[in-house]
Amino acid sequence: MVYLRVKKIQNKEYAYLVKSIKTAKGPRQKVLRYLGKVQRHLLPEQFEKEIKRSTKKDFIGSLVQSHLNALGFSKMKSVMRKGPLIFSQKDYSFRSEKSRKEHILAFEQGYLCQYTLQRLLSFTKSDDVQQDGYALARYFLEAGLRITEEEFIQFYSLL
Repeated sequence: MVYLRVKKIQNKEYAYLVKSIKTAKGPRQKVLRYLGKVQRHLLPEQFEKEIKRSTKKDFIGSLVQSHLNALGFSKMKSVMRKGPLIFSQKDYSFRSEKSRKEHILAFEQGYLCQYTLQRLLSFTKSDDVQQDGYALARYFLEAGLRITEEEFIQFYSLL
């Protein structure tokens, strides 16, 4: 099973994609990929969402843009910016303007990053609607994205 793990190093948080493996000495975690430095943010209780519903890419892009607007990001061409942090709408990545290193936004119960967004975009339907619903709901939660039941159903219909 693959999942995100956050490690605290010298009072700073860093996220890794890890998987559990069985060894003779018991279960161990194998780091698959470094995801970036974690930046914690608080979303306001209420914020406006303007969601485009034509394709799943438009849907996710506009949902993320609504969340970032609520956090004080401003749109500039194909990127959104808040201070030195830049979100690219082309590849769904968060990077520091100075170091160009990857970053992750942590809010709600999830982590918004290129990995969690790509997982939502690459989700495909199966024959089991209930299993799809649970998996897709978990992906939205893990990305920290607030979505209503109606919006969830609309996204599922785009798949």
